[in-house]
Amino acid sequence: MQQIEKDITFVSRIAAVNMILKTLQNLTELRISLVSHITNDSWSACAILDQAGFGINVGDQLELSTTY
Repeated sequence: MQQIEKDITFVSRIAAVNMILKTLQNLTELRISLVSHITNDSWSACAILDQAGFGINVGDQLELSTTY
């Protein structure tokens, strides 16, 4: 099992994650919040609450250079 799969499994077992993501959205007034695994080259979504409709799903990966 790859590290990202382990991280997704680990995060999915934490019951409070969804509540934390909702709280972050309420505090920041943003419509997207997520937990990600970040390396020198990429980030991978481990948990996501996407009320903005960006279409990012758990397990999706982006090259780090495309994010900032």
